[in-house]
Amino acid sequence: MAFRFLNQELAMDLGTANTIIFQNDQIVLDEPSIVAIDNQTGKCIALGQKAKMMHEKTNPGIKTIRPLRDGVIADFNAAEMMIRGFIKQVNARHRSIFASNLKLVVGIPSGSTEVEIRAVRDSSEHAGGR
Repeated sequence: MAFRFLNQELAMDLGTANTIIFQNDQIVLDEPSIVAIDNQTGKCIALGQKAKMMHEKTNPGIKTIRPLRDGVIADFNAAEMMIRGFIKQVNARHRSIFASNLKLVVGIPSGSTEVEIRAVRDSSEHAGGR
């Protein structure tokens, strides 16, 4: 296809400990599944390794959250921030003047309920994936 470069395909393993993103059969991101959030603004200030370094060492104005428990989303908003942030990190390495169409495959545990599956789907779609 002539416009294949407009599509971006990623596979994501949302793990309780680490999140891994694959692109073209290669690992492009492997970071701890943790988010640091400013208590006053509610905005994400760090993800992954940077947020892990803040975990239990932060000031009272910053809280760290592990958005997944037992392989499923426990905090929907934090999970969405984490997915969106990690996708931005991957995209920063592959800059393009065109907006890409993101196709995202996310692995989930086989015993997940419909509600848990829907939470992963919604978080991924809100982060820009299809």
